Amino acid sequence: MNENIDKNNNSKLKNTESVIRQRIEIKEEIPYGILESLKEIPKEVGGLIVLKGPNIGEKFFIKKDIFKIGRETDSDIFLDDITVSRNHAKIDKIGIEYRIEDLGSLNGTYINGEQTESKVLINGDKIQIGKYVFYYFYLE
Repeated sequence: MNENIDKNNNSKLKNTESVIRQRIEIKEEIPYGILESLKEIPKEVGGLIVLKGPNIGEKFFIKKDIFKIGRETDSDIFLDDITVSRNHAKIDKIGIEYRIEDLGSLNGTYINGEQTESKVLINGDKIQIGKYVFYYFYLE
């Protein structure tokens, strides 16, 4: 019985390790054009900007109390990549804060290079889901 549990844990660990080896490290600062585009965003709005993946620079504004990210087609951010789970993560609006929560994804959710299950987002956090990297912003 314990052997089966260990096999399941080792299987998940191997999948996670493969993502860690492929982890995208952002060595450069955010491109100037992306930072300039933040000036056009209304105040008291939170969102994500694509830093790595298709459509670099695309902005997603968090306009709902529950904002879904995943490979499911009805996700608020649809990520068409096998390393992304169907229901990978969600961002909840709690007052004026936004909290990201991994929904038990196979490969995990990373904030600033560290795997996390749940975290209140801070302006400038870098979120990695699969091969995608997002910059979180909140303009006060």
